[in-house]
Amino acid sequence: MRVSTNQYSQMMSGSLSQNSLGINKIMQQMATGKRLLVPSDDPMASSRVMNLKREQAAISQYQGNIEQADTALKKQETYLSSAVDVLHQIRDLMLWAGNGANGPDELAAMANELEHLQDSLVSLVNSKDENGKYIFAGNEVNTQPLVKDEEGNWIYQGDTGIREVVVGDGVTIQLNVNAQDMFFSGGTDIFNQLDELIGALRDPDFDMSGSDIIERSLDVLDDTMMAVSGTVTSLGSRQNALTTMQDGHSEVELFNNDLIGQLEDLDYADAMVQYNNYLLALQATQSTYVKTASLSLFSIM
Repeated sequence: MRVSTNQYSQMMSGSLSQNSLGINKIMQQMATGKRLLVPSDDPMASSRVMNLKREQAAISQYQGNIEQADTALKKQETYLSSAVDVLHQIRDLMLWAGNGANGPDELAAMANELEHLQDSLVSLVNSKDENGKYIFAGNEVNTQPLVKDEEGNWIYQGDTGIREVVVGDGVTIQLNVNAQDMFFSGGTDIFNQLDELIGALRDPDFDMSGSDIIERSLDVLDDTMMAVSGTVTSLGSRQNALTTMQDGHSEVELFNNDLIGQLEDLDYADAMVQYNNYLLALQATQSTYVKTASLSLFSIM
């Protein structure tokens, strides 16, 4: 079959264009380091990469939530650990006051010390975070949790609301604890009990032998210490759970990054081979086209 000059010219032009486009594409791939420039380069691989990147974005959000949760839990644990230390000091003073060997002046001095410790405990319960929000008020973060009412009784103004954050696919962690559950459950509380004890110790006519106030105060204190210590343990367990989740996310993230690289990153050695092949084909086409054009021109002459 004879090929006309016009057909031959179109074939040469198509070959030149194809090889030029191949060279340009490889140069773009080498410039970006990516094998996949558009989804059509490899539809199946592109789809997998998109799914993996969506998973990576979710993992990144989980990791941010974990960091936020870990900071919040550590802060609460720090304040409550300090509260446990204060409660231990209060207990020591209660035992000292109840040994029966103290006079009115010693008991009054102990009352003053108990009041100072009570102030420290109140301050810890009313702690705020870096944004000025009350930490132990449940969801009522703008309301001071522990105050005295008009009758001079300590009351809790927050709620028992729970705040949670998503740290994994279908996994949440509780961010907060509240003072109600630790200090005001069971019908009695350490703050009003301390007020009663401090008032009794300051009374010069107070008869320790005829009162059970020390026993009642110790009972309330021990219940409070158990509740607060249990909460500290719970906070530690949550932090351990977060660490486990974070480690798991990091492993998946590394695996996904490696897989994404295998799917979309350019193999430079292979790209150079393809580049040289396109270049040789382009040069050969150009050379053939020039020779053919010269022969045609010579035939015409």
